[in-house]
Amino acid sequence: MKKGKVAAAGMLSLAMLMGTPAFNVLAAEPAVAVQPQGETLTRGEFFKMLDQAIDLPKSEEKRTYKDVPQGSELADIVNKLQTVGALHGYNDGTVRPEDKLKSGEAIALISGALGIPDHPVPGGSSPLDSEHWASNIASWMKSAKVDYNWNDLDRAITKQEAESLVKQLLSTSSDATKLLEESQKAQKDIKSFNLKGDMSFSMVLKQNALEQLSADERKTFEEMAKKGMSMKMEGAYVMPDSMYTKSHMKMPDFGQGVELGDMEIEQYVIGKDMYMHMKMPEIASADSKGTSEWVKMKDAFPLDMKTMMEQQMFGIPPQLEKKLFYRSAGEGQLSFQGRIDKLSDLASMMNGMQGMEDMTAALKEAEKSIGAIYLQGVMNFDPKTKLPVDSSMQFVISFNEKAGNAEEIPFKQMIMAQNVKYSDYNDNVKIELPEAAKQAKEASANVEAAKQATKQ
Repeated sequence: MKKGKVAAAGMLSLAMLMGTPAFNVLAAEPAVAVQPQGETLTRGEFFKMLDQAIDLPKSEEKRTYKDVPQGSELADIVNKLQTVGALHGYNDGTVRPEDKLKSGEAIALISGALGIPDHPVPGGSSPLDSEHWASNIASWMKSAKVDYNWNDLDRAITKQEAESLVKQLLSTSSDATKLLEESQKAQKDIKSFNLKGDMSFSMVLKQNALEQLSADERKTFEEMAKKGMSMKMEGAYVMPDSMYTKSHMKMPDFGQGVELGDMEIEQYVIGKDMYMHMKMPEIASADSKGTSEWVKMKDAFPLDMKTMMEQQMFGIPPQLEKKLFYRSAGEGQLSFQGRIDKLSDLASMMNGMQGMEDMTAALKEAEKSIGAIYLQGVMNFDPKTKLPVDSSMQFVISFNEKAGNAEEIPFKQMIMAQNVKYSDYNDNVKIELPEAAKQAKEASANVEAAKQATKQ
């Protein structure tokens, strides 16, 4: 299997992990209304404030600036902020740490530290004109339920305002934690539920990589970036050991004059056995309609649903505590924003969970191509039962610029938007294996071959 396909598998694993009803989160304190008075703050002081609030990867490249002492604490912080794209030096080789911090600079630095991309949020709108330099930032913040004064971004910001803003967006609070604890407690009593959702995919192309492709290949990726892809999904879960999922992905004509057709995957987990049926444009065992036979994978899912959900409720790993930030956005509603620099950190959420080895392996393999992930979303909970009602999430995956990725991944970012609705909790949900699946042939040898293929 090509590394690009393995990376895609890792992204689907990420979507599955973040889309489950058991949410492992920390929550951020709502902003306190602050009057614009008090002492002002310098850019350098705010750099240090950000470094204390969010865990950013260390910079391998050491840049130097005329107004930052080499080897100083500030130099290390500036290098980290520049590495993640939060800080851009001036043309004269300075970063002006002694200048007064402006309101627009503060929100831009926080956005850059989180990893908010420089393009509009999918399906959203901005409170600023599309030509405004902060329009894209404002669109992502609005989608994440961030209330910010976008009217005067050039005014100097006070220390009190800066501290309040950092507390709002990059810290945790007791009220949101309380809601999560109540929801997690309620989820322990779940016996069954249904879900439905949709997901869209779009891409930001890497121009230097496109130039290395043939004209036909270049056209394909340009059409792919322009049209994107979409997927609908549904599922049912019955504790402790039954699951049904069905996904239907729309595959548009990517400029080659050939209709690729749609890809559909239907899957059951009964006990520890998995049954799968696929309809897709290209499968080795397909008939003339592009439909595979049902396949049974014995003992492919040794973990029961209940155990999986309970283990997810143990909380977020310590290494992500200063990377993902949640806040109360109203009664029964939470929003979150954050960054993940290594997929292995995300995979650690599944440590100790039997049967998750393949998903964890896919995430770790995808890590070779992926630089960082920005994620944000909004989740709603039933005010009485405290159970999840729906969620809306966006993921931005940034790919490494390292040599060797150009031919396989000719795009620098992939944007995924996911909406999920949960229903029918403990409402006699049934999962029945179809007759054709009952007659499925076992494919243990094929499964092992597939595992070996992913290592290539």
